[in-house]
Amino acid sequence: MENQFAISDSFFSFIRKNIDADPTKLLLKKHSGLDFDLKFAVLQIECRKKILKKLPEISNLERFIFSSSLSAEQCTCQTVAEFHSTLFKGMNTVLDMTSGVGIDDFYIAKNVKKLIAIEKNPNTAFAHKYNMAANNRDNVITINDDCINYMNHIINSNQKFDAIYIDPARRDKLDKRVFGFECCEPNILDLLDKISIATPCLYIKASPMIDITQALKEIEGITDIWIIGVKNECKELLFKVNFTHKCNMQKIHTINFENDTCTQSVSFNWPVSEHVISYSNAIMDYLYEPNCCLMKAGVFNELQCQYQSIHKLGKNTHMFTSNEPIKDFPGRSFKVMEVMPFCSKNIKSLHNKYPKINVSVRNFKLEAQELKKRLKVNDGGNLFLFGVTVGYKDMMLAIAEKI
Repeated sequence: MENQFAISDSFFSFIRKNIDADPTKLLLKKHSGLDFDLKFAVLQIECRKKILKKLPEISNLERFIFSSSLSAEQCTCQTVAEFHSTLFKGMNTVLDMTSGVGIDDFYIAKNVKKLIAIEKNPNTAFAHKYNMAANNRDNVITINDDCINYMNHIINSNQKFDAIYIDPARRDKLDKRVFGFECCEPNILDLLDKISIATPCLYIKASPMIDITQALKEIEGITDIWIIGVKNECKELLFKVNFTHKCNMQKIHTINFENDTCTQSVSFNWPVSEHVISYSNAIMDYLYEPNCCLMKAGVFNELQCQYQSIHKLGKNTHMFTSNEPIKDFPGRSFKVMEVMPFCSKNIKSLHNKYPKINVSVRNFKLEAQELKKRLKVNDGGNLFLFGVTVGYKDMMLAIAEKI
């Protein structure tokens, strides 16, 4: 790849000088005396535009390359990659079975003595090797191989690792998204016995769509599950498998990275306790919406155990209410300004009172867009309108301000 695309000082100089240019116009423009592949250089500019916000540190590294546009779109964001790296801190040898261009490995390498990275695609493997060498990751060895082949080599040579990390590809042969362990490439379920010979500890990165209960049935030895979100968007689930210690109870860690200074983190035991949720028969002074990670975990009874003054609005209405403000609630908090039944009279009056308001629904008979249309309001402003079911049947509208 280096010879093919002539990665050189002039290659990176071109990228630096044209970083703000339109990639399409760059391709159409005539350039003289180039000693590198123009398309590959423009690809780097496109990728850097894509990673600017999610990988600020790497976007500032001049000598970091991407093998394809998809590798930039699908790579781990910096905040999550930095978190991944903390799980391997102090380890001697770690194996990454599906390395990609090296975003996770760039950070994991800071915390381990030796990292071996396997990448099947030859161009992506080259990009990984180049990125590690060009950015002082001398403790990383990049190998262009199929991870299944390499696992057989490990067993035959009796190699051992403190931990193994794998992020199976979540697209099938028709490029459709998949999320079950058995549907991903490689099928991690087929590799578990071999992996257990080479390490006591395995970390599996999985789709946010994966079913936790099913995952626990399919893989014995899962001790910890991280549900990771960024700005209230669930990004991934991460499973830790301990091959030397079987347990009947797992730990669920929900981590939502809101920004550089705010991380919402709550941990629970799984299976959840038999604690009975208390429901409210009315919307009180404050409303609380659990973040995406808690919604995925569905640990609403455990949440109420930790914040005992909150009450759930209904069995299928996943919002809470209280008379007192809850500091640092792991989600969005609102001060209630007005509550009214969902009826024709209130529908007609709301448009004049709140022409601009952000509409959401929770366990409501109308979708948000349909409710907004019925109310004849537009999105905008600082206020929120929630259409919710309180108890089992009371359709209510709550006007609230975000705290």
